[in-house]
This record gives sequence, structure tokens and C-alpha cells, in this order.
Amino acid sequence: MQHKQRFTNVTLVTPYGEEDKDLLIDGDKIVDILNPNENISDDWKIIDGQNNFIFPGMIDVLQHGFLNYLYGHAEENCTVDNSKILPSVGVTGFLPSTPCLPPEKTKTLLNALSNDIDKAKEGARVLGIHSEGPCFALPGAHDPKNLRNPSVSLAEELLDACQGKLKALTLAPEMNGSEEFIKRLKKEKISIHLGHSGANPIDVPKFADWGVDAVTHMYDALPTYPPDDTGVHVLSLTDALIAETRIALGVICDGIHVHPQLVELLSHLPTDRVFLETDSVKGAGSPVPVKFEFFPGRWCTVEKGKASTYNGLLAGSSLTSIEALQNYFKFSKKTLSQVAIAASLVPARVIGLDNIMGSIEKNKLADFILLRKDNLEISETYIAGKSVYKSE
Repeated sequence: MQHKQRFTNVTLVTPYGEEDKDLLIDGDKIVDILNPNENISDDWKIIDGQNNFIFPGMIDVLQHGFLNYLYGHAEENCTVDNSKILPSVGVTGFLPSTPCLPPEKTKTLLNALSNDIDKAKEGARVLGIHSEGPCFALPGAHDPKNLRNPSVSLAEELLDACQGKLKALTLAPEMNGSEEFIKRLKKEKISIHLGHSGANPIDVPKFADWGVDAVTHMYDALPTYPPDDTGVHVLSLTDALIAETRIALGVICDGIHVHPQLVELLSHLPTDRVFLETDSVKGAGSPVPVKFEFFPGRWCTVEKGKASTYNGLLAGSSLTSIEALQNYFKFSKKTLSQVAIAASLVPARVIGLDNIMGSIEKNKLADFILLRKDNLEISETYIAGKSVYKSE
């Protein structure tokens, strides 16, 4: 039986600021936050946090792969193995994400991925599946042969294939049939993300009415209009998305997909508007370059610090969640508490799990990382109150 634990000599990174207080964990939950000198019963195991930050475990809602696996290929043990490794980069929960899959293989691949998730019992929590596509107006790095039109029947197909695990879906909502498609998925509480879209900016409020609640990789695969001759700024899709308060904006914070000054711009929005996502692919986390086939004939190269590319074009990222945290802290110039909201709490809210995870608060799951104060590197990662990774 696990001891009741009291973490002391720590600074808690909460949604309300940084607090030099003790964290009490009973079983898998945070049960209280106390002043360091406050006395309690003697049946608590005292753990010295070595003057580190306690930062909420990061939740990555757009992750196509990591190290040896691309989730779209649905290889056996892809989520099982990566769940064990991801705590080393600060991830305590994630959505394995699939690209635009071949129509004839969609059910088989999603069934296999769902079955693999059922076997992932250790490490980072596999919180569901994010289907990036197949209803895109702009394919980007995805296989254009696999694009499909939204329909209620397609929604039913995806829901059935994911075996109740579909948690998020990205689409271009300007496509015919999107309203009915979105509303069917919203009945199952699926988070709907706008992405790979060339929608008219004036339609963004309408999309939010339908149920669009987030954006996949803000500023990427969301083209702008060319300037006209009037001298007036032409309203862009990204402008309209910033203006729509009901939509949270996902950012690949590697300094490549989004310019650091644009990241800083987004950070000035209310803290519930921005969240970090990696869009990582196979080879992310590797110290050496990795080459892989995203779909037949499209070979991508992943290199640490240089994203993922094919023919010089972006195709996902090499970003890890701890790197995203460090970059957002640097680019945004915000407090660590505000960074934690973007890295953990908003992703949890987007997928409807902020009542049980995503922040250091009483009655939430004890998923957190110990961060060194001098360099924001990971010292240790805890999931459900248990240490699952410790750095050398």
C-alpha cells in the first residue's frame, strides 16, 4: 500500500501563482496544500523536493509519434512503449494522433490503435485519440489522396472505429457537410479543432456556434489574404480566430512553426485561450536524425531542433513537451504559472478533463513534474502519486 506523502521544500506552480507550500498526496490524488510549518498526523511520508518547482504534468493533445513510432501506422505497442518514455519529457497524458488515413484502412488502423491503448497501463496516461483529418481543405503534409468530405456517416464510422476513444478531431469547417458532422461528434463530447483550413474569416463565429472549440497548430496551414491597395489590413483567418473568445489556440512552440514574436502576441490573450501542443512525429526525442515514411512515397527527416521536413517543407515537429515549456517561458515572458496553464490546464479543459487533471489543485490527480529552478529541466516525474521517471 502506497504511503501518504507530504512534499516539502518545493514551490508549487498553481493556476493562481507560485506558492512556497507543501503538497499532500493520498493515493493517486492531491488532498491538500499546506504551509510548511503546519502540523499534521505522523503517518505521512515526508519527501524533500530539493527546492524544485512542482509543475503540473503536461498534456499533449496533438502527438503523431515519438521515437520509434508513428501512431498513424498503428504498430503493436506504439502507445504502450511511448507511454513509458514520455514522462522523461514531462508528459503525463497525451492523445496519440492520426493523420488523414486511407479510407479503406481507416477502420483497421483505428481499431488497432484503440486496442493498443487498452494495453498501455504504465507511464503517461493515454487519454484518447486525436484524428487530425481526414476532412481538410488544405492537405499540408498529409496525403491528398486520403481527404474525405464530412458527413454524419463518416462521423459514425470514426466513432465506431475508435471504440469510444475519439477525443478530438481536426477539420476544415468550411467544407460542405461540416455542420452536421460537427454536431454529431459534439453529442459524444468530442473536441473539434479547426485546421488545414482556408475558411472565410467572417464565418469563424458560426463555426464556434456549431461546436468548434480549438485550433490545431495556430498559424500553420491557415493561409492569409494578400494585401489590397487600400492601405487597410485585410482580416485574416488567424485574426478572426484570435477574436473568437470561445476558441482555444494550439501552438507548436518550437520557434520554427510560429515566430517567437507571434507566440508572445498570443500570450497576451486571456490565459484560457492558448495551449501548447507538439505535433511531434516519429523520431522526436531522438538525439540523432531519423528518416521515416509518413505515407507511401513521402519521406521525412526529423532532427532535434530543426523540426520535421520533406523537400524543405514542414511535416510535423521534433519538439518535446519540456522543450515547448521552456520555449514558451522564454518567448512569452510570462510567469511560470501562466506557462503551466498553457502546457497543462488548457489542454485538459479542451478535452473535457480539467475537473480531474491539468493543475496543482486539491482533489486533482497527482500527476506532476519536479522542475529544477535554475534551468527548468526535469528532475522527476510523478503519475498518480508514483515516481515514474527520475533524471540521472
